[in-house]
Amino acid sequence: MSQGKLIAKYPNAHVIKQPGQDLLVYRVLKLNRSTSYGPLRPLLEDDNLEEVMFNNPAKPVMVYHRKHGMCVTNISMTEEEAVKVIQKIAAYVGRKIGMENLLLDGRLPDGSRVNATLPPASPGGPTLTIRKQTQDPLTFVDLIGFGTLTPRLAALLWMFVDGMGAAPCNILVSGGTASGKTSTLNVLGLFIPSQVRLITIEDVSEIQLLHEHHVQLETVNPAKAGDPELDMDALLKNTLRMRPDRLIVGEVRGAEARTLFTAMNTGHDGCMGTVHANTAQESVQRLINPPMSVPPIMLNALHLIIMQSKLNIGGQQVRRITEVSEMAGLEGDKPRLNTIFRWDQGKGKLVETGVPSKLRERIASAAGVSPAKFDEMARNRQKIIETLVERGISDITQVSRVVQNYYQKLGR
Repeated sequence: MSQGKLIAKYPNAHVIKQPGQDLLVYRVLKLNRSTSYGPLRPLLEDDNLEEVMFNNPAKPVMVYHRKHGMCVTNISMTEEEAVKVIQKIAAYVGRKIGMENLLLDGRLPDGSRVNATLPPASPGGPTLTIRKQTQDPLTFVDLIGFGTLTPRLAALLWMFVDGMGAAPCNILVSGGTASGKTSTLNVLGLFIPSQVRLITIEDVSEIQLLHEHHVQLETVNPAKAGDPELDMDALLKNTLRMRPDRLIVGEVRGAEARTLFTAMNTGHDGCMGTVHANTAQESVQRLINPPMSVPPIMLNALHLIIMQSKLNIGGQQVRRITEVSEMAGLEGDKPRLNTIFRWDQGKGKLVETGVPSKLRERIASAAGVSPAKFDEMARNRQKIIETLVERGISDITQVSRVVQNYYQKLGR
């Protein structure tokens, strides 16, 4: 503590700014190398950390802090220590790693994702990446507090996901790696009425919802030759035989895209998922081109694209929703987008474009009410959201209860 400026103080670690060093230092106060996770144990116990990264034995372990971004730690491991930790984790998750299998991909009991490589797949030495599952999942109250979305947009998304019980929307959350897509998808899931049957499909289960009628499915990668394998498309095709009311696909990137859009086009409203892209228009282009190859005519079943980005604001990397666009039909084979929210760089915030929402008319018509009634209900939901924000109620249990109690008051 004699050098550097103390930025933040936590029970097991301090975050420090060292002179002449770009990255902050996440300094663990007490190390214990005898646990199953070796010296990484205190990192895995800190819910402030999103990701733990061991790149090679010559470099210290890196972490991504929810508030302070990328930090270097005072933890390092020899190659022997790293291999031992990786092997213990592999045994813990029922996988094998060694010369016959140089890659490890799996899920820890707490839901965290783990990936590891061994030489010669990683010539510089073994690597280990753990993407931690939060013990208290983020809610729309948290995202509003972070500045990721606004109460007005949250209220409209509630209306779109619910569809006033008559016309729930099909929604894709799009963005780059680590832009917060899954967190936003999880928030959208909070708006699904608890009495409907929800099925989620993911490579590694990350969606965390307190939903009474929720089935979680996960892809299966063979640990060795002859073991069973189930990809996203196989799971999705099977899911359509399970009579789901709502479908969430964790990441759409291959043949499952066409199956998902087939489901949308055959009456499965309320489908949601994520896709990697940098703009809403790029999202559309990725969908209609290989490897997804969704026929353009099928895109009419998609209602909304939410763009998520990592931005540099005030020297900090932050996650923001930067665009919300409705699908507004086709011009030949080219989909038209109706952008209703857009990030204003000058104002440093998300603003409404003033373009009328077509989904507002669609939902109001399906529910048999006027657009004015839609607006009234959106305002009511915005007041509920603002009250939760003002009172600092962000716990997923309480937030879920408020949403579901609202539906009960509506008689649904």
